[in-house]
Amino acid sequence: MNLRKIDNDLEGHPTPRLNFVDVATGSLGQGLSVACGMAYVGKYYDKASYRTYCLIGDGESAEGSIWEALSFAGIKKLNNLVAIFDINRLGQSEPTAFQHEMDIYRTRLQSFGFNALVVDGHDVEALCKVSLEGGNCRRQ
Repeated sequence: MNLRKIDNDLEGHPTPRLNFVDVATGSLGQGLSVACGMAYVGKYYDKASYRTYCLIGDGESAEGSIWEALSFAGIKKLNNLVAIFDINRLGQSEPTAFQHEMDIYRTRLQSFGFNALVVDGHDVEALCKVSLEGGNCRRQ
């Protein structure tokens, strides 16, 4: 009942007050650029084993900054970056350009060097099966 209320953890945009959120990005498309920077530093400077995860809406994926960040990630071979696209076909005021055309999203991501997998996000078992860390997913 508190979803999207200002004093709730789920007020709209994720906020850094949650221990698993490092950045509140504000403008659409900025989160992936930040995630690329984190992944780059982790891989090439810190030599760390962590992965950087970024959740991207399909409406947000129309922003050019998303595709610039994906290009950077591919060029720098950021295999420690996991970009998760939430495809619900809904933009701010109308359906998204590609709606539920998953092959279009997959092909675009593959063109930047990503191992693009399509998974039903409502199916926890399917999400676990494709987990890049292999079997670390469990129900709570």
